[in-house]
Amino acid sequence: MQVRVEGYDWSRFNGTQKKTVWLDKLSYDGAALHTDDAWIRACRDRGSLRPDNCSATKAYHR
Repeated sequence: MQVRVEGYDWSRFNGTQKKTVWLDKLSYDGAALHTDDAWIRACRDRGSLRPDNCSATKAYHR
C-alpha cells in the first residue's frame, strides 16, 4: 500500500505475499495529522528492474 497526505510524498507499507494483511499504521508527524486530503493506492512490487503496478489512486477528504 502507498499512502500520501497533503504536502508529503508517498509512504510505502509492505505486506506479505499471498496472505491477508491488516494495515493499521500511524504517522507520528504532527503536521501530517492536521491535513484534510489523503490519497491511497495498492501497488505490486515487481523488483528493482521492472516498475511497480499500482491501482487507481483513491482520494479522501475530511
